[in-house]
Amino acid sequence: MDIFKSNIVVGLTAGLAATVLAPVVIPVVAMAARPLAKSLLKGGVLLYEKGREALASAGEEMEDLIAEVRSEMEMEHGGHGYGYAAPDEAGDLPQAGTQEDVGPRPEAGPAARHSGNGAHAS
Repeated sequence: MDIFKSNIVVGLTAGLAATVLAPVVIPVVAMAARPLAKSLLKGGVLLYEKGREALASAGEEMEDLIAEVRSEMEMEHGGHGYGYAAPDEAGDLPQAGTQEDVGPRPEAGPAARHSGNGAHAS
Protein backbone atom coordinates (compact mmCIF):
# COMPACT_ATOMS: atom_id res chain seq x y z
CA MET A 1 0.00 0.00 0.00
CA ASP A 2 1.49 3.21 -1.17
CA ILE A 3 -0.86 5.32 0.99
CA PHE A 4 1.18 4.68 4.18
CA LYS A 5 4.48 5.47 2.45
CA SER A 6 3.46 9.06 1.81
CA ASN A 7 4.81 11.41 4.47
CA ILE A 8 1.90 13.80 4.09
CA VAL A 9 -0.72 11.17 4.89
CA VAL A 10 1.23 9.83 7.89
CA GLY A 11 1.80 13.36 9.21
CA LEU A 12 -1.87 14.32 8.84
CA THR A 13 -3.00 11.09 10.54
CA ALA A 14 -0.62 11.60 13.47
CA GLY A 15 -1.69 15.24 13.83
CA LEU A 16 -5.37 14.33 13.76
CA ALA A 17 -4.87 11.55 16.32
CA ALA A 18 -2.92 13.89 18.61
CA THR A 19 -5.63 16.55 18.32
CA VAL A 20 -8.37 14.09 19.21
CA LEU A 21 -6.51 12.27 21.98
CA ALA A 22 -4.72 15.24 23.58
CA PRO A 23 -7.73 16.52 25.57
CA VAL A 24 -8.19 13.03 27.04
CA VAL A 25 -4.55 11.97 27.50
CA ILE A 26 -3.06 15.18 28.94
CA PRO A 27 -5.33 15.39 32.04
CA VAL A 28 -4.78 11.69 32.77
CA VAL A 29 -1.01 12.05 32.49
CA ALA A 30 -1.08 15.26 34.56
CA MET A 31 -3.10 13.57 37.31
CA ALA A 32 -0.66 10.65 37.42
CA ALA A 33 2.43 12.85 37.15
CA ARG A 34 1.54 15.16 40.04
CA PRO A 35 1.77 12.51 42.80
CA LEU A 36 4.92 11.15 41.18
CA ALA A 37 6.48 14.61 41.10
CA LYS A 38 5.49 15.23 44.73
CA SER A 39 7.01 11.95 45.90
CA LEU A 40 10.22 12.69 43.98
CA LEU A 41 10.40 16.15 45.57
CA LYS A 42 9.76 14.70 49.04
CA GLY A 43 12.58 12.23 48.54
CA GLY A 44 14.88 15.00 47.34
CA VAL A 45 14.07 17.23 50.32
CA LEU A 46 14.60 14.35 52.78
CA LEU A 47 17.89 13.44 51.12
CA TYR A 48 19.00 17.09 51.26
CA GLU A 49 18.14 17.39 54.98
CA LYS A 50 19.92 14.13 55.84
CA GLY A 51 22.95 15.29 53.87
CA ARG A 52 23.00 18.61 55.73
CA GLU A 53 22.81 16.84 59.09
CA ALA A 54 25.59 14.41 58.15
CA LEU A 55 27.79 17.25 56.89
CA ALA A 56 27.21 19.30 60.05
CA SER A 57 28.03 16.29 62.21
CA ALA A 58 31.20 15.59 60.23
CA GLY A 59 32.20 19.28 60.55
CA GLU A 60 31.76 19.19 64.31
CA GLU A 61 33.82 16.00 64.55
CA MET A 62 36.57 17.59 62.48
CA GLU A 63 36.59 20.74 64.64
CA ASP A 64 36.87 18.59 67.78
CA LEU A 65 39.71 16.59 66.26
CA ILE A 66 41.57 19.75 65.21
CA ALA A 67 41.16 21.21 68.71
CA GLU A 68 42.57 18.00 70.23
CA VAL A 69 45.55 18.03 67.88
CA ARG A 70 46.30 21.70 68.61
CA SER A 71 46.06 21.06 72.35
CA GLU A 72 48.46 18.12 72.10
CA MET A 73 50.86 20.16 69.98
CA GLU A 74 50.86 23.00 72.51
CA MET A 75 51.61 20.52 75.29
CA GLU A 76 54.47 19.01 73.25
CA HIS A 77 55.98 22.42 72.49
CA GLY A 78 55.95 23.65 76.07
CA GLY A 79 52.89 25.86 75.82
CA HIS A 80 53.83 27.38 72.46
CA GLY A 81 51.40 26.47 69.72
CA TYR A 82 52.48 25.05 66.40
CA GLY A 83 53.86 27.69 64.08
CA TYR A 84 54.98 30.03 66.82
CA ALA A 85 58.66 31.00 67.07
CA ALA A 86 60.58 29.37 69.89
CA PRO A 87 62.15 31.64 72.50
CA ASP A 88 65.78 32.66 71.98
CA GLU A 89 68.54 31.84 74.49
CA ALA A 90 67.50 34.71 76.76
CA GLY A 91 63.94 33.36 76.80
CA ASP A 92 62.47 36.24 74.83
CA LEU A 93 60.15 35.60 71.92
CA PRO A 94 60.91 37.55 68.74
CA GLN A 95 58.68 40.59 68.27
CA ALA A 96 56.12 40.57 65.48
CA GLY A 97 57.43 42.09 62.27
CA THR A 98 61.10 41.45 63.03
CA GLN A 99 63.48 39.69 60.67
CA GLU A 100 63.37 36.56 62.84
CA ASP A 101 59.61 36.48 62.45
CA VAL A 102 59.46 36.66 58.65
CA GLY A 103 62.67 34.94 57.57
CA PRO A 104 65.40 36.22 55.27
CA ARG A 105 64.57 39.10 52.97
CA PRO A 106 65.32 38.81 49.27
CA GLU A 107 68.28 40.76 47.96
CA ALA A 108 67.46 44.16 46.52
CA GLY A 109 67.22 44.36 42.75
CA PRO A 110 68.74 47.08 40.52
CA ALA A 111 65.90 49.54 41.21
CA ALA A 112 66.43 49.28 44.97
CA ARG A 113 70.15 50.12 44.66
CA HIS A 114 69.39 53.75 43.81
CA SER A 115 69.49 56.14 46.76
CA GLY A 116 66.74 58.63 47.45
CA ASN A 117 68.59 61.55 45.75
CA GLY A 118 68.96 59.80 42.40
CA ALA A 119 72.65 58.97 42.82
CA HIS A 120 73.84 55.46 42.13
CA ALA A 121 74.80 53.60 45.30
CA SER A 122 77.77 51.41 44.36
